[in-house]
Amino acid sequence: MTLYTPLFPEDVFTDAPDVSPIQEWWIDGRLCLIRRDKDGYFRLERLISSDPQDYLDQRFQPNRVMATILF
Repeated sequence: MTLYTPLFPEDVFTDAPDVSPIQEWWIDGRLCLIRRDKDGYFRLERLISSDPQDYLDQRFQPNRVMATILF
């Protein structure tokens, strides 16, 4: 679904689920966007790289647990 509007998504979709903010981590020289899930695990949301081979690396697959530190 594509919604063309000048409004912020928060203004349109008011029932958005409570999610943790995305953090930027450098892992093995690659910029990764990480989000903490409800269980306290840090999962990979997105890899940002200009090297196409990085996207084929199993370590940087989406939703992979990057750290199991519980705070």
